[in-house]
Amino acid sequence: MSYQFKGNLKGLLCDEFCSEAIANVKIRIYRATASREVVSQAAAAVKETFHEVSAEELKSKEKSLLAETLTDAEGNFTIDFGRESKYEGEAFDIDFECGNVPRPKPYPKKLPVLQFHITTLQPRWKQTENDFMAYWAYEIPNRWWCLIRGRFDAWIICGRVVNCKTKQPLKGLIVAAFDVDWLQDDPLGSNVTDASGHFRIDYTEADFSKTLLPFLNVEWPAGPDIYFRITEPVSGAVLLNEDRSVGHRADRTNRGPCFCIELCVPQEVPPNNEVPALFERVGIYDIGPTGAQFDANGYTTDVPKLAFYGGLDLNGTLPSGTNTNEMEYRFRIFNADTSYELTATQVLNAMVPFKIGELLKQTGPITWTHEAVIITPALNSAGELWITVPRGNNLVTGIFTPTDGSLAVINSAALALNAGNTAFASDTFDLTAPSVLIAGNAVPAAQRAPIHTFKIVFEARKVGTTTLTATNTLDKIVISNVNYKQRRHPGWGYTGDENIMAAAMLEIGETTGSGHGCGGITTTVTAQYTVCHPHIESLKLRFEGNPTLPTPFSAGPPPYAAEYHDNNKVFSTMGMEPCAYILWLDVQLGLTDGHQKISQIHDHIAFCKTS
Repeated sequence: MSYQFKGNLKGLLCDEFCSEAIANVKIRIYRATASREVVSQAAAAVKETFHEVSAEELKSKEKSLLAETLTDAEGNFTIDFGRESKYEGEAFDIDFECGNVPRPKPYPKKLPVLQFHITTLQPRWKQTENDFMAYWAYEIPNRWWCLIRGRFDAWIICGRVVNCKTKQPLKGLIVAAFDVDWLQDDPLGSNVTDASGHFRIDYTEADFSKTLLPFLNVEWPAGPDIYFRITEPVSGAVLLNEDRSVGHRADRTNRGPCFCIELCVPQEVPPNNEVPALFERVGIYDIGPTGAQFDANGYTTDVPKLAFYGGLDLNGTLPSGTNTNEMEYRFRIFNADTSYELTATQVLNAMVPFKIGELLKQTGPITWTHEAVIITPALNSAGELWITVPRGNNLVTGIFTPTDGSLAVINSAALALNAGNTAFASDTFDLTAPSVLIAGNAVPAAQRAPIHTFKIVFEARKVGTTTLTATNTLDKIVISNVNYKQRRHPGWGYTGDENIMAAAMLEIGETTGSGHGCGGITTTVTAQYTVCHPHIESLKLRFEGNPTLPTPFSAGPPPYAAEYHDNNKVFSTMGMEPCAYILWLDVQLGLTDGHQKISQIHDHIAFCKTS
């Protein structure tokens, strides 16, 4: 016959709503010696038998080990006593070994591995055909379990929030806990109340033993002195704001590893204020009207000013899933140079899928997940491009929270300039045909990119209505997406063509001619350069090598000259030692993607100073 023993192990923190599964611990079953003492132990209350196993005791019972297994995420385990174990249904000892306790994030230090004896158990076996089965569930009392948690520096506040008058539980509120300290109060953590009003805050000793003076720990040897603040997450309304003096009350001072409390909110929780959907920024740049970081011409107010390129984040404010208003919004985009309004399809073609926010889901007593909410814009049945704000408002299916205020992402190079889709806010030029443009020569006027300016109008409304509830407009934004196909250093026999955002080419006159690439430089270096882009902020010619070097040359004045060229910029090499050097061309464009300026563009060419 075989015996199958199934069990479940939990630890009690406060009450039935504040317990936790003891996951990933090792359950050990030891053979108990048949004696009158074993019978009395099997009949004894667990509170009389539960204890930490000493090293000596552990060594003495090693040979009595019958079986061991790990608990799963819910604290469940199964042990099969096969015939080879020679187990015949008698009483046995149950221990568990753990090297950690449930906590929301890994502990940074090494933790001990401890073993605890629970009880001596005589299972009530039930026969099923030729085998026997028994089930046993045990919840470690909070007195013991909290002491164990303390051994692993795992501190917890487990509580419930209710209305003071009705005693009804309040969900969706943020509870923050603080420790009163001598020099500065320590935040212990915060969490959101669930549907039954319960919350849990996990922390460690490090969270309440901080001081401004590292050599002074004012908490010794006590626990934290706790007070609370409760807020409504959407409106930010403070519903309970305990004075720090509350932390000095007898029921709040020097709390241990487990602290259980019921808090009540004295006033009615105000209904969630309706948060509008509103367009406020391109990347990090505020569109105004107050505090605008765009000038009247559509550039940023940086010094020097910047135009925009590439993918642009259109950011602002969005209601979360806990708001009462169900919103949708759209962007209308105009070619500000011609006043042409792009169609909904043209706007859609310039939009890319984007992350609008996250769904916060509770997957266990102390486990949460954040799932990205990706919006793929599409036209509705009326051919309009409205984006609906997600409405998740449930800890099981997820509470929607906007992320960084993202409203849309626009590929600015795909913005149409006309109704026929024959021109876009991108310009491509080929400087290799019909003939190769050599550095030092001017870029033809026909191959100098124009400046494109757009107007962006934002509109929001409640779903199912036609009345606009919010609007905002960016009157002008300068867009520049340029590509120059160019051949650098063709005199060196180089045939590979490069595609770069600006024409940026450099030659040395003394080595440009065929067969002169390895010729030595004597008294002068003649730089030949061509730079072209509608938003050149600066350019510089500089030398790299052993000093003494010629003084760098900066062309200008910037910003926003469209083209520079010179085929006879002469530098004296007098004073330079005979050696190898590099001449660099550095070009900075006045462009941003809304978050950071574009990196410099470079070209360089090496030469040897022979005498």
